[in-house]
Amino acid sequence: MTGIVIAGVAHSHVDYATAELRARQDLSLLGVFDADRDAAARIAEPFGAPVAESLDALLALGPEIVVCAGVYSERAATVIAALESGADVLCDKPLCIALDELDQIVAACRRTGRHVALMLEKRTYPETLALQAALRSGEIGRPVAFSSWAPHKLLRDVRAPWFLDPARYGGILADLLVHDVDIALQVTGATRGTVRGWLGPQIDTGFHLQGGATVSFGDIGGPVLSAEVDWLTPAGSEIHGDYRMRVVGTEGTAELYWGRGRCELTTATQARHDVALDAGRRPAEDALDALLAGGERAAEATSDAILATRIALLAEQSARSGGIELTWEHTA
Repeated sequence: MTGIVIAGVAHSHVDYATAELRARQDLSLLGVFDADRDAAARIAEPFGAPVAESLDALLALGPEIVVCAGVYSERAATVIAALESGADVLCDKPLCIALDELDQIVAACRRTGRHVALMLEKRTYPETLALQAALRSGEIGRPVAFSSWAPHKLLRDVRAPWFLDPARYGGILADLLVHDVDIALQVTGATRGTVRGWLGPQIDTGFHLQGGATVSFGDIGGPVLSAEVDWLTPAGSEIHGDYRMRVVGTEGTAELYWGRGRCELTTATQARHDVALDAGRRPAEDALDALLAGGERAAEATSDAILATRIALLAEQSARSGGIELTWEHTA
């Protein structure tokens, strides 16, 4: 039985971790901590777990895995403390909100030999699995271009104040871009490239409602991702976000409509058609499996989390610096 704790429940993605606790028999929730004790109690109570008085008290319970879903600006400190305690970390995105924080997390992983994994749920969606199958089969050839759109509902009236504070939120690109960057990284296998970011309108708190980036993968002439993210989906929409990605390959195209449960292919031999979708996986399932497996799988999950986060943070830095081009590179 693997003992886990939950450090921070400020974001609803903590539900990804509790779903694993309900679905699996190999996990035990040892405790929960959040500065909002009532919020922590709501997560802990269904599992009969205690609410810790502090992060230190939580880590003193001796967990093997620490789940982090707290306020974004507090995540880096929580992740590092968890690693230093001897635990691996299963984190909601963003892993952190600044490049210097990311460097500190990388150093802590190397120093402790522990691992971090991000709950990158778009990987597990049926539409993404269909894309991967189409690429393996060669139906659309080699990917050369990606375009994605990730609109979300802001629902400002129900958002916690911290979420709308740029100093605690970090930035729209740091938060939302990571998913589509991660998918492009998985598909291309690239280890270096460039990124340019941009930001759109903002509300009175300085919180940006829109942004985007152009990310190149590999050398000049390699695949490029053009991505837009926003908090502009109207409250009346039937779905939270009409997330989409178009993948152009040398032999065809794939259109993913994550918000609508569809994947369409157009190939050299077939007109545009819907692909039958298999069941997806739970949002935190793969990341947790990697940590439990340890070894190369955990190391790969750590590398993936760090690189996708770095590119998203560089996009945010670029956007805040007038859209300058910055380079990124995978480092062991």
